Amino acid sequence: MFLALAESLNFSKAAEQLFMTQPSLSKAVRDLEESLGLPLFERTTRHVRLTAGGAQLVAVARSVVGEYDAGLKRLQSSAEREARHLSIAAFPSLASVLLPQVCAALEARHAASRITVNDCSNTTAVGQVLRYQVDFALASIAPSHPDLHYEEVVRDRFVLLAGRRWRRKLNPVVCLEEMISLPLITMTDNSTAMRYISAAYLQRGIEFRPKMQFDQLGTVAAFVTEGLGVAVLPYLAAMPLLRLQKVDIEDGPLRSIGIVTRRLGNPTTIAVDAMAEVRRTFEELVLQNPERLLAPTKSTRRANA
Repeated sequence: MFLALAESLNFSKAAEQLFMTQPSLSKAVRDLEESLGLPLFERTTRHVRLTAGGAQLVAVARSVVGEYDAGLKRLQSSAEREARHLSIAAFPSLASVLLPQVCAALEARHAASRITVNDCSNTTAVGQVLRYQVDFALASIAPSHPDLHYEEVVRDRFVLLAGRRWRRKLNPVVCLEEMISLPLITMTDNSTAMRYISAAYLQRGIEFRPKMQFDQLGTVAAFVTEGLGVAVLPYLAAMPLLRLQKVDIEDGPLRSIGIVTRRLGNPTTIAVDAMAEVRRTFEELVLQNPERLLAPTKSTRRANA
């Protein structure tokens, strides 16, 4: 208001420029003068002039407003860059199976976008959503935190993976109790896959003790290939291991996989598009593998709507 009046030296024009009444502008200028303790304008019935103090304040005010405008432009530029940046967290097996296709589709539609994928443990992925480090996460256990929302997008069955040594020894379909006698290889206890299979045996009153456990899927595949055991994994984790035989588990558990987001706040346009692409990709996978991949249950969809 001070700069508008200093440039026009006319209360009526300045008030009109600021979309306010002349008395309101006059009061604002008087309040400013009282606050500073010096007159800024000389007022007569015909003219309005800057005082010496007012002329000095013009330079200061222009500098302040200029810095403010420049700061707003920097903030807007940063916001625009952030809106074009997408960050997703997912556990490694799911990141390798699903996200390359999703990210390729997004880059085709959002040419100037920047996409970051964090492949990490299920717990870490959920924590990154909570700490605003990623836009969303793909997880296999619904988080219990009240600030997070879980939308199930697919369920996958567990399968056995066998190398040449074990192919002829296994039936086309096995059950959990039959598997107890096999030299089973699994992921470590920290993995969600191990939690699902352990819980399935616990429901039957059986303590599950695999022969070997590894942190990396590649290590599991290498030991199975050499015939040192048979792996039990969710189907989506086993998909890339093309050379290994996959045997269905008749009464095995179903692993839930979903999108984890924050309940509050609005996702960016590219994040909304990415989540839609994740859903579409999973729908295609279910159609291609109906025996081992299942669509979300209706009750789950209603609960998360």
